[in-house]
Amino acid sequence: MIEFLFLIAVLYFIAILFYRDSKPSFEILQLEADRIDELSDLYAEKHPIVLRGMSLPPLGTYAEMKKRPHILQLGVSPTLSLDALLHSPSLSSFTFSEETTSFLAKESGLPVWCTQLYPKILPSFGRVFYSTKESLWPSHRGLWKTKAFYTFCTPTQGIASVKLLLPSMIPYLPLRWEGRNFDTLKTEDTPLLSQLQFVEVKLRPGTALLIPAHVLANITRHPESPETLFTYCVDLHHPISRFS
Repeated sequence: MIEFLFLIAVLYFIAILFYRDSKPSFEILQLEADRIDELSDLYAEKHPIVLRGMSLPPLGTYAEMKKRPHILQLGVSPTLSLDALLHSPSLSSFTFSEETTSFLAKESGLPVWCTQLYPKILPSFGRVFYSTKESLWPSHRGLWKTKAFYTFCTPTQGIASVKLLLPSMIPYLPLRWEGRNFDTLKTEDTPLLSQLQFVEVKLRPGTALLIPAHVLANITRHPESPETLFTYCVDLHHPISRFS
């Protein structure tokens, strides 16, 4: 019995090592929402996927938050409430914690509504073993490296600009690149800034981007956005990605 458990542990560890391998390149795939049943086939290619024509409820917006003042009164720093921050010049450089964005997602009601969406976007094989982690990001989400099997991102308000980079670009970034807004990188802290290669995807409400594992991503408000950006993100995890 002990030998069997040890074998399972070794195989699981090997699976994690293979999972951490990343593709040397990627291309942006596109799919209409009325063909969402084809997602499982596209997942196998491990490329970013733009899903267009989605129908989401008007949740996760500033107007909805105003109906529940306790959300906007949330203290996000020792001196600022969420509402004050959303109207502050410091919003674009503020770093939101995962605890705050998880709270905002839960309070938005989107995780409950999306229970009817998850069966459509989760792989059909082994679906019961998948789990989700939701977050709602006001204004922006600084650079991070995706770990989930796929990460689902869609703006609930405003227009988003999503920049995607391969892990091979990490040596070109500053030492403390995690959480940084890509647009704030300067030659002073990023000497090889001109060598950074990235793909930019423009997202409007009703359009989602599914990002595979091991991709560097950054979400910011697009210059054409008429209002503050809110982006709903869902990490789609299987057992290996959850602990990798």
